[in-house]
Formats: sequence, C-alpha cells, structure tokens
Amino acid sequence: MSEAVQLNYASQPIRPGEGYGGRPEHIPETWSQRLAKAAAKQQHCAVTEGDMCEVFGNGSYTLTLAEAAKLLEQLTVAHRTSCYRALKLDGRFGRHLHTDGTTLTWR
Repeated sequence: MSEAVQLNYASQPIRPGEGYGGRPEHIPETWSQRLAKAAAKQQHCAVTEGDMCEVFGNGSYTLTLAEAAKLLEQLTVAHRTSCYRALKLDGRFGRHLHTDGTTLTWR
C-alpha cells in the first residue's frame, strides 16, 4: 500500500522542501515574527481568588464595579469581559462579593 500524499492549499502534492504555503522563496521572512506577535497578543488568563483579594485589599477597599474591573484587568492582564464576569454577584466569586447598591466589597 502506498502512503497518503499530503496536499497543499491548492490541492497539489507537497514536494520535498515545500510546506503548505508554497516554496520557501515565496514565504516572507517575517512570517515567523508575525506568528510570534500574534501568540504574544493572545491573553489566556484566569482570574483567581487571590487576584480578587488583592484588588479589594483583602476586604479593606470598597470599589464600584467599573473601578474593580479596571484594577482586575490591570492586575491579571485578563480581558475586560472576563473581569466583569468574575465580579458578577451570582458568578464564580459571588459568595465573597457583597454590594450596597453602588459599591462592591470583598468578604
């Protein structure tokens, strides 16, 4: 039995020394730099209970939702949406968060 031939983006067989993008002379030298920059921009960060404690000073600070989200975003480098989700009263850390209507506290 013969091995399955791998095909490139144009459904042509990949020859030795070629990749999916074509011949090496047609692939820009900055290709690997672009991939590295794109990977560096990706933010995969989980907000932890320790991060929340640090934002609220272990319960000594009272913050508005926007202030807490901004501080959490700066501390963890997480997306703004992730920070707001972590600060939801019925969310992951809801048992520790308390509100008086306008501000949040950590207990």
